[in-house]
Amino acid sequence: MTTRSDPRWRLALPMYNLTTDLGRAWERLLGAVVDGLRQRGWRDAMDIVAAPPDLIGFWRSSDLLLSQSCGYPLATVLGDAVRVIAAAEFDWPGCSGVQYCSAIVVAEGAADSLEALRGKVAAVNETHSHSGMNALRHTIAPMAQGGRFFERVIVAGSHLASLRALRRGQADVAAVDCVTLALAQQEAPGALAGLRVLLHTAPAPGLPLVASRRLDDSQAADLLAVLQDLPVAVPSLMARLGLRRFSSIGLGDYQPILDMQRSAQSQAYPLLA
Repeated sequence: MTTRSDPRWRLALPMYNLTTDLGRAWERLLGAVVDGLRQRGWRDAMDIVAAPPDLIGFWRSSDLLLSQSCGYPLATVLGDAVRVIAAAEFDWPGCSGVQYCSAIVVAEGAADSLEALRGKVAAVNETHSHSGMNALRHTIAPMAQGGRFFERVIVAGSHLASLRALRRGQADVAAVDCVTLALAQQEAPGALAGLRVLLHTAPAPGLPLVASRRLDDSQAADLLAVLQDLPVAVPSLMARLGLRRFSSIGLGDYQPILDMQRSAQSQAYPLLA
């Protein structure tokens, strides 16, 4: 049972809201988390919110009860500033346990190999994204020359925007995580019209569910237990989101993401370029 003297928390799951309906489904999942904590005696105010644009600041906030982070900022920027609670196991192609990978996506009839992408334009969702940037950089690094491979790299702002850039001919390649790709195929298949998967990147741990360091061990245990109860509490909702279960994971489990960064750096390819 929580006993904080300043009992107010925020929850948001901002990373896979590809459509309005999906956004509502993720909010319902958070509602089930709040209900589960209430059943465990929590009396704190728990507000389901829209995540602000400054996600790094949001993840670092002292009133954060639960959110998805990306593994790359967790490993490189956030670190011990947050408490890692769990990671999701998805039932989508390219996912295995808490591991996931990115699909390297190109236009149909375009590049048939990585080498064919040399001198082309890459789109990334964000420069601090593992799935969109770090995984692609790790894949391209052995082929880079003088620290370059692409003509240029554009920052699209989201995975869906990267796919849009491919469809419009504004980019030639993008790396999109397998969960986003599967949800797009299910919810917005037009986003993939005229596109195909060239290959997949190396696997890495999926998005961590993080909370404020203000949570004590008992509260964190409650939160993990509620997450692990969700397949029984809301089975149809879990299936709708392609979720199997949530598994305990720690900061150290994200070392493979740093290893991929360091591998690219060791090959004189510190920046995706």
